[in-house]
Amino acid sequence: MPRQNNFLIGHGERLTYEVAVPTGGSPKTLPYDWPSQRSRLDGKIAETYEYIRGLPARACPKDRSVALITMHPRFIAKSDFPENLLRSVGLETIGSRPVEVAPERWGVNRHPERAVTDEIFVSGTRASFARWANAIGALSESSSHSNALRTIEDVAAFHPESKIRSVPNDRQSVMLEIVLHNADDEDVVRSFIAYAQDAQAIVHTEKRRDVGGLTFLPVEVGHARVAEVATHSFVRVARGMPTLRPLRPGVIRSNAVSGSFNVVFPDEPTLSEDSEAVIFDGGIPDQAKPVLAPWVSFAEAPGIGPADSVYEAHGLAVTSAFMFGALSAGQNLERPPVRVNHVRVLDQYTGASDPLNFEIFEVADRITAHLDDNEGRYRYVNLSIGPDIPISDDDVSYWTAALDQRFANTQFIPAIAVGNSGELDAATGLNRVQPPSDAVNALSVGASDREGNPWQKADYSSVGPGRTSGLVKPDGVAFGGSNGNPFYVIGVNNQAEPVFGTSFATPLALKAAAGLGVRIEHSDLNPLATRALMIHRAEDDGNSRSEVGWGKFELDPELLITCPDDEATVIFSGTLPAGTHLRAPIPMPSSPIPGRVGITATILIAPTTNPAFAAAYTQSGFEAIFRPHSGRFTKNRGRTSRHPSSKPFFSEDAMYGAGEFELREGGIKWEPCAKRTRWFQAGSLSDPVFDIYNHSRQGWSKIGANNEVPYALIVSIKAPNVPDLYNQILRTYAGVLAPITPRLRAQVVSRT
Repeated sequence: MPRQNNFLIGHGERLTYEVAVPTGGSPKTLPYDWPSQRSRLDGKIAETYEYIRGLPARACPKDRSVALITMHPRFIAKSDFPENLLRSVGLETIGSRPVEVAPERWGVNRHPERAVTDEIFVSGTRASFARWANAIGALSESSSHSNALRTIEDVAAFHPESKIRSVPNDRQSVMLEIVLHNADDEDVVRSFIAYAQDAQAIVHTEKRRDVGGLTFLPVEVGHARVAEVATHSFVRVARGMPTLRPLRPGVIRSNAVSGSFNVVFPDEPTLSEDSEAVIFDGGIPDQAKPVLAPWVSFAEAPGIGPADSVYEAHGLAVTSAFMFGALSAGQNLERPPVRVNHVRVLDQYTGASDPLNFEIFEVADRITAHLDDNEGRYRYVNLSIGPDIPISDDDVSYWTAALDQRFANTQFIPAIAVGNSGELDAATGLNRVQPPSDAVNALSVGASDREGNPWQKADYSSVGPGRTSGLVKPDGVAFGGSNGNPFYVIGVNNQAEPVFGTSFATPLALKAAAGLGVRIEHSDLNPLATRALMIHRAEDDGNSRSEVGWGKFELDPELLITCPDDEATVIFSGTLPAGTHLRAPIPMPSSPIPGRVGITATILIAPTTNPAFAAAYTQSGFEAIFRPHSGRFTKNRGRTSRHPSSKPFFSEDAMYGAGEFELREGGIKWEPCAKRTRWFQAGSLSDPVFDIYNHSRQGWSKIGANNEVPYALIVSIKAPNVPDLYNQILRTYAGVLAPITPRLRAQVVSRT
């Protein structure tokens, strides 16, 4: 249907208002009776104390140690956490991570065999653990502390064997990445350094990095003494030092297609000078810089070593993909959307076999330092590089922790490649998305095998799921090339060269986002709303969510900013209040609608993050209650509900597909993004609304957890039997909603 002038409809937030909606439910049935739970935990807590008591004093700063508490899977809400109990014996929480368990009892008849729950790191003095071990036997069944204990599945010591990950066993000396719970106490770090040195380890303190309650340290130690180093109480992880993803050959070349063609560059400036993109990569070859200079500036991180020609070729290809997209023979290159600052962060020493190479820290530092030094400069950020490791469910990498905190600032639209490990072993998870593409405040991009239809995930593209929270990763895919369908980019001699990889799909998707920014005023479509719209317009075409996320991104700016006549897409943007519901009415025409109505809704928030609490990583979440009919209420025992009846809209199955991944109970409410399409008979809809509630938390505490959070809500209403639905909705909401009129329309690209 015609859509040329049916632009996105803005200012949906003008319709919203706050409402008070009762929350909470009836008390849960506890899984364990008190006598049996006391018997279960009495021995576990005693064993934990005995292990801690036997630790060397030098492994316990200020006589403090760390133990693990595993919550029952039905009791992982922050209101269930036994905070008062722990405080009463002198213990505090310092972190958490998700873990899968098979509880001895469930307390309900219907339940899975296994479920994901939260394992809590608790810290205290040896005297505190002794106090807890002695106190449990004296508790009465009526005590509030005994009820709190009945929500715990397990208590255990934190043994060094469970901390050690991916340590090479083919060498006498290994370089470790040590992750410490620093507990906001410098004595913890000093204690570990002294302890490690006693084990003949070399601690590279100059490379120490602190992020969100965690300290990351490179430590060189003999292989036989790794477990000894990991015995320190506050060591969370001791893993082999990760390396960066291999870029050799830096441009992944197609074996099936060897053809190239000349590239004719445009002689006009970028479409807009209002915004700028930054690409962190391997640099640009000197011979290519004069040709790109009209649209690209070049920078190098301070102190960086000499450039590497292979990395420069990769950097040129990534920059080409952002500026001009996938090239075609005979195509006149379109003007780049915005200016690019290409910052070289890789050098000849990156990826070297030197065991003292700290690239994983140095490259991340170059990126974060440049972002910090140029605050407010960039709107678009591209990362086609990162650590060569699959994400871990129970821990957050330094790259993700450092970048996600910065990207929570909604000035950015970051795009991050998920990696090219998709053909590695799935059973061991080696094919999963790679850091920092598990960042919840970035657009994580995988690759499709072709531009047109039919398409599927490119074989090499890394797969989900992401971590909880942030389960749907990649967010989506864009064309990245394949053996039969290469992605053509600019080569060093102004010749188009065939490549493939998520490195190129990522800037292609970011180019589409920049195209939106060029056409629409930033005040009408902010970065968070832009990310939400990219997800909203993505189509999975039946592909698995674990492989393609929300689907293949729409890259045509005209299709992103316009609607068919029988559909209206409305943008809501603002801040979710704390402690109350925000009611968002779904715009409907005043005239009756015949037939069916489809509603597609996408909600995206920008939460702050807490890397020490991997099980509670996002500090904000949301719950959207759908109320389809304003005249229908629920009656219970003669009482009528205060608000119209609700029906499910977003669901766990819609998030990640039934049977693909076992979500923890209630885990969906901490996801930063939800999207779904549902169809209704028009008569079942009357003034439909979403009531959106902002959940917030501070690690595992309820204290200080009432924070507002930025949100974007995109709603599309489609009525196939109403050919002028778009215009009807605009007339109904005249003076409140208005089309977002572009300042620039798409160029027509000449193809021969």
